[in-house]
Amino acid sequence: MKNWVAGLCALLMALAMAVPASAADWKKAETRHFVIYSDGSTSQLEDYAIQLEKFDALLRLVFGRPASEQPIRLRIYLLRSMGQVEDLRGRNIAGFYSPRVEGSYAVSNREANDRGLRTLFHEYAHHFMFNNFGIPAPAWFVEGFAEYVSTAEFKSNGEWIFGYPQKDRAYSVNNGQKIPIEALLTSDVSEIRDGGAFYGWSWALTHMLYSDPKKRGDQIQAYLREINSGTENLEAARKHFGDLDELESNLRRYVRGSMGYSKSDLTLAYAQDIRITDLSSYEGELVELTLERIARYEPEATRDKLRSLAERGEGTAESWYQLAEIEFALNHKEEAGYDFSAAEAAVDRALALDGNHVRANLLKGRLLLEPFDHGDDPDPANWAAAREFIGKANRLDPADPLALYDFANSYLREGASHPQMTDALKMAFSLAPEAAEVRFAYATQLAREGRYDDAIFLLKVLANNPHGDRGAKAVIEALTKARDSGGVASIRFEPSEEEDESTGDE
Repeated sequence: MKNWVAGLCALLMALAMAVPASAADWKKAETRHFVIYSDGSTSQLEDYAIQLEKFDALLRLVFGRPASEQPIRLRIYLLRSMGQVEDLRGRNIAGFYSPRVEGSYAVSNREANDRGLRTLFHEYAHHFMFNNFGIPAPAWFVEGFAEYVSTAEFKSNGEWIFGYPQKDRAYSVNNGQKIPIEALLTSDVSEIRDGGAFYGWSWALTHMLYSDPKKRGDQIQAYLREINSGTENLEAARKHFGDLDELESNLRRYVRGSMGYSKSDLTLAYAQDIRITDLSSYEGELVELTLERIARYEPEATRDKLRSLAERGEGTAESWYQLAEIEFALNHKEEAGYDFSAAEAAVDRALALDGNHVRANLLKGRLLLEPFDHGDDPDPANWAAAREFIGKANRLDPADPLALYDFANSYLREGASHPQMTDALKMAFSLAPEAAEVRFAYATQLAREGRYDDAIFLLKVLANNPHGDRGAKAVIEALTKARDSGGVASIRFEPSEEEDESTGDE
């Protein structure tokens, strides 16, 4: 009997090993402002979609920002746990936001507590600020604002809560590093030994300045306008916040006291149309690998998995395009010899399956331009050939900021001009103001036209980024010198992999 049972167990184990593990059961929710991917339950995904649309409506109500007629929807990936997010990024975070011209996205977790949703609200707040606040803000307010709004709650009876105090941030303020007010106002998170304290004190100062319902942030708005008119940061703070020693004393008393919040049963007019689609096993696997490609930074392993997926009998234009993108990234470096043959083969397969694939057309155009940067004898005809593919992509999707950016950038790379360059970059910037590449390209074009002050204003957003200025401060310095001397500044921005990401640690 024992031998029979042992044999059966061995057989079952062999069968289990022979059958490949099925891909996660991925679903996609599409709303007015978001495209959300999750491998959780349909009901949970629907709840997250509703919460996000309510959050967007609440931010617009509180800060008086109208809804866009045709918003570019933010991609969101909901992973099972904080551990999965940490594994994806290789560090201790609950979620992050990455602003990119090819498509901004956020990643969060859906653990059974409020942290996953609060993290998602924090990351969306960054996206909302980029897209709705035209005034560059210092690092403390960028993170303080995101923390302040992230505790929003929406009750089943229609009641909503805004600005509720955060217990963990209050704890870090009362028990962590005490940051002098002048350091808080002028530093970014990398310059503070205790990153949690920077988030906590930034949240506390923002909360205090928004706490007076009569002013509702008037001091903050006046301060932001002041520093962006050229006034030095601390001078502007003294003008609109008062004596800084007194401000610091008030802040320390404020966090030890009873912090208030807003509560209302005012009906929120949020976008309620939600469509949820069950993805096939193949589509779900492609979602996972796409996220790996853009977020994990293990390109060789991801490339091999994407190639295996694309070469299956059911390979799609999208899977070949994703493979082409990672082949392009892997070989876009000197040690790889700038050999783009694998990327070209993959993108050609994508276009053979779907000649109207917008992003495949754009990648084909970029590949045709690479010899001008790295080749020994580039064919001048490639400029026109590349623009044929870029132009087709733009006609297929006139509201794709990447197509507009690639069109203008092709002339910037050539050192040439086109009468529609400025308009194309202006429109790309209006569609994706969060993307550093677009902001730099638009600033470059404005500088070429002698509009130095406008260019400098655009770059101040990046100069104040809490997670790194991406070289913006040096470019601003060069533009300022050129403006003041009456000379011409030559700038060019090529983001590295590190610069291409902006993460919000929780």
